[in-house]
Amino acid sequence: MSLKTPDAIRTSRRKLYEKAKTEPGFRFYILYDEVWRSDILSHAYQLARANKGAPGVDGMTFEQIESSGLENWLIRLGEELRTKTYRCQPPAFAGAGPPPSQGQALRRVMIPKPGGGERPLGIPTIRDRVVRTAAKLVLEPIFEADLDPAAFGYRPKRGAGDAIQAVLVLLRRGHTDVVDADLSKYFDTIPHHELMLSIARRIVDRDMLALIKQWLTAPVETTDGDGTRRMEGGKSNRQGVPRGGVISPLVANLYMNRFLKYWRQTGGGEAWDAHVINYADDFVILSRGHAAEAPRLRKGKPGVDR
Repeated sequence: MSLKTPDAIRTSRRKLYEKAKTEPGFRFYILYDEVWRSDILSHAYQLARANKGAPGVDGMTFEQIESSGLENWLIRLGEELRTKTYRCQPPAFAGAGPPPSQGQALRRVMIPKPGGGERPLGIPTIRDRVVRTAAKLVLEPIFEADLDPAAFGYRPKRGAGDAIQAVLVLLRRGHTDVVDADLSKYFDTIPHHELMLSIARRIVDRDMLALIKQWLTAPVETTDGDGTRRMEGGKSNRQGVPRGGVISPLVANLYMNRFLKYWRQTGGGEAWDAHVINYADDFVILSRGHAAEAPRLRKGKPGVDR
């Protein structure tokens, strides 16, 4: 289902993008207030509903929210954000002892991977899904202005088909030496400190940064083979972005952009007559006779430039 972005939100996003694009060094100090705007929260709810998805650990469904009064539900959520009393919801489930005293829990399920094995998928509550979507509406145009043209994953008006087409164009131009890289457990191993440095390069609003940190350190509810539920992660967690989170692909793209910037700044493309095409946690390097030299990338330090 596709939902049209309201004019006021589209205008706000366009202004944020243009400011970020025309002033690469500009840092945004006031963004948090945009997250709890009533129109942004309402649109975020509709986007979350259109994506459907299972309930989180609280068991709350869209139908239950709407039957009890959606407008009041959104007003209460907006008030929590406005007064900075919003906290990710603690889990509420029976049979596994008292819920943790802090932090939202993601319900984790395992989904099969195309090449075999399983991938963990976190399921936030609808409440937190809406707030994350609202934050994405505000942050996405800023980060989009900085992302490399070679990145195609999880971006507006781009997709896997566009990445494939870009690869085909390069192959037809003679870039037939190909290095195909699939980063193992990329989402699970992104270091929080370095990721927050990448975010803070643009975002200085402390309340927005605190909101993002909540999601990065959210505990996860898992179920053992015997049905026992337990909690993992939490504030002690120092790496990984939760799969299934609305904002996770956006910040994962931002962290990958460090590598793409390193590629540009060190002149790898010119030296090897090569091009990088990136999609999420995969990338390919296409060159004219220099594929064997690609491992030199491992000797670089792409994290130096945030």
